[in-house]
Amino acid sequence: MLRRKTGKMNGPVYASSCPALQSNLSLHSSSYYSEYSGTTRRRLSSTGEADTSATSSYEGSDSSENSDESRLDPVSQMEREQLETFFRGLKSQVFVCESLANLYLGSASQTERWELRFTGIPVVVLDLGETRSRSKRRIQILLAERGTCFTLWRETIDNLSSYKVSGPAFHTMCLSSDHTRLAGLSFDNPKAANDLWQHIERLVSCPENISLSVPGKKKKKVPQKKVVLPAKSNISQPCQFQHVTSVDAADRSRYFSLQTLVPALSELENSLEASF
Repeated sequence: MLRRKTGKMNGPVYASSCPALQSNLSLHSSSYYSEYSGTTRRRLSSTGEADTSATSSYEGSDSSENSDESRLDPVSQMEREQLETFFRGLKSQVFVCESLANLYLGSASQTERWELRFTGIPVVVLDLGETRSRSKRRIQILLAERGTCFTLWRETIDNLSSYKVSGPAFHTMCLSSDHTRLAGLSFDNPKAANDLWQHIERLVSCPENISLSVPGKKKKKVPQKKVVLPAKSNISQPCQFQHVTSVDAADRSRYFSLQTLVPALSELENSLEASF
């Protein structure tokens, strides 16, 4: 069994810094967005297949349809705390969106066409760059899988990302690896989308967070102090430990991440037999 330890602005502002998107803000003209103006909304099932049911991030198989009814609900406070604990680390700040979102990938030169990739919960992580494992200060936005908290997609927000509101409850940004490619997030809840945008606006307003140097400001080198590590006999057992996320082999058919990362039991058995 695999377990994970966990312990004002008035409405959207439609940015005009991206001419390719500014010339075509009517996203409903695209075949990928034609369903957004109606009562249904295109989704991906837990297995990564396209789905046209109501606002659900996971449909699962027919046999588990009834057991997954709770997944149709909006993101709960418990789920937000679960994700916050999952991604929080030393010298980092985590913001969890209150809404599910679809992730689309497209091109700045062909804004009429978007490819639906994942459905999950957007999370913004600010690394302050003050630890050995995270020595670089940066802002990351990622899409977490509902139910497992595993990362489906991750991207860095820098000075060239141009993260903005490009439509009602629809945000876009340029990919850090290729600024001609776009990522789009379409949210279920417009208020939650605006809250996320305002949070990112506050973060990017600090030049240090987006890899920009501040004139006349130099980092002072702090001499490292030698720390004597405690003996193993002085280290206590884990206290106040609680599992809030748990997945096992039986959940493989329900979650896209498990199907991608964990091989089927039959494949494991065949590989073991072949090795003997």
